[in-house]
Amino acid sequence: MIRRRDACNLVCLLLFSWAAAMVYAGPDAATGPAAAPPTELPLPDAQQMAAVLAGLPEQVEGCSLLAGPQTFDSEALAQYLGDSADDLLTYQHSWTTRAEYAVATSQQTITLDVHRMGSDLEAFGVFSRRRAETPKVAPALSTSTYWLGSQLHAWRGPFYIHTHAASDDTALPPAMRQLTEAAIGSIPVPSRLPAMLRLLPVRSRQISWAQYYRGQVPGFGIVADAVTVSYADSANAECRFVLARCADTASASGAYDKMLLQLSGGSHPVKPIPEIADRAALVQSRQDKMAALMQQDNFIAAVLDSQERQFAEALLRMTAVNVRVYLLTEK
Repeated sequence: MIRRRDACNLVCLLLFSWAAAMVYAGPDAATGPAAAPPTELPLPDAQQMAAVLAGLPEQVEGCSLLAGPQTFDSEALAQYLGDSADDLLTYQHSWTTRAEYAVATSQQTITLDVHRMGSDLEAFGVFSRRRAETPKVAPALSTSTYWLGSQLHAWRGPFYIHTHAASDDTALPPAMRQLTEAAIGSIPVPSRLPAMLRLLPVRSRQISWAQYYRGQVPGFGIVADAVTVSYADSANAECRFVLARCADTASASGAYDKMLLQLSGGSHPVKPIPEIADRAALVQSRQDKMAALMQQDNFIAAVLDSQERQFAEALLRMTAVNVRVYLLTEK
């Protein structure tokens, strides 16, 4: 629990904890993609986005508007998307604006959907949950994007953009990229990542896409927002990492107890490691695998299926420091 204490001692503690974690995390553990510079663009509302989509053919050669733009609020979204609307409604959907286009190089119709979500993290949630394990990353787009078949998915700020066609056509991707890029150009570039993503440690060791789950910790039956990602340890063995944000410290304490019981099964050895965070423990789940769990204030982090204790402890130690700094400087 964070309390008022001598500022010098607190800074020394954070620096010491970070340095200790860096020993095992590697020389580039603190590095990550540079934050995009702030922009003066305002966030477009539904009416402004409809005007943007209506004007896209002027920016894409050989493109014409076939239908729309049309806007759907959360109550009307199911009329357009059917059961697929549930994925979006899970992540605080605000509105969707869609338009259909024809291009001279294909008989296929291109549909572009712009979904306005409740926050940057909520937009990342639906964007990340629709992403396959090994999608083809879209080239030449100044945002987070990936291809799944004939579908182009993009995320910027509180917007999730889905550009798709009825079937694959090799003539379509250039036009789809241009339409998506033009639509994204109307959205300001965020100055930094959402907090849950910034708290993830050692980005250089991540070997899978991060995914955000709203109101659920996958695999544990706990109600809390969570981000999952896989890491490669120093021997390149894979382990899974879960970071959960609970409503308050009491909820996090209960979640910690429940997760620790599930990980130990009531029989596997549990070793407390209190020097890492408010609460932390190692669980020897199998002969060659272990789990590590920690609670720092209202956050829980778990390393699952790890083969290297020092790496697992380093991930937790860095996360605990990230959480302390975040709560001290941003909350």
